[in-house]
Amino acid sequence: MPPPTEQTGFDNRRRNSILSFYSAALASAVAVGFSSKTPSLRTALLILGTVAAAVAVWFLLRFLQSNDERERQINYRALSFSFCSTLIFSLVVGLFQSAGFHSVSWLGIPILMLILWSIGLILCSWRYR
Repeated sequence: MPPPTEQTGFDNRRRNSILSFYSAALASAVAVGFSSKTPSLRTALLILGTVAAAVAVWFLLRFLQSNDERERQINYRALSFSFCSTLIFSLVVGLFQSAGFHSVSWLGIPILMLILWSIGLILCSWRYR
């Protein structure tokens, strides 16, 4: 087994940053989701969700700052994909609402953007392989 290099340590830090981001985002979503189901713990769960969201933003910024130029291009294209897809989704939901369908919770939009950003990362990284 070859000795660990500086690049291996850097890759591990990047991987840990993005995994920590997804974990904190999931914790925030779960805490906010359960806050409506348990009124006695609502304030505590909302505070926990807010703190977890702040931690997720910190890990995301840490991950994005460690990217090189190619990875920044991939992230830019993935964010563009996420933004455009969310815009189209919002327009379609608006049309369905005007036709009488039920509305979508506003909490679903950030989760949708996170999922679409992840899909965009996968699609754009395949393009550069």
